[in-house]
Amino acid sequence: MESIKKYAERFFAKTRKNKEYGLSFDEMEQSMKEVFAAHDANGAFKVVATLFDFGYAKGYRAALAEMKKSSNA
Repeated sequence: MESIKKYAERFFAKTRKNKEYGLSFDEMEQSMKEVFAAHDANGAFKVVATLFDFGYAKGYRAALAEMKKSSNA
């Protein structure tokens, strides 16, 4: 987990975060409630895996928006 945190810190030290494609507090809060409510490790793992998929999808959308923006320049 520490290497993931450092990777993100290095990335955002050089790259401005587009708030439109970030994880909102409400989305994070709901997801964390589901993690803590899971009665087994598999349920918690599924929620975390879904969050990674969600992050991937948001990142993909952000990349498409950046490509579109640069092609219009």
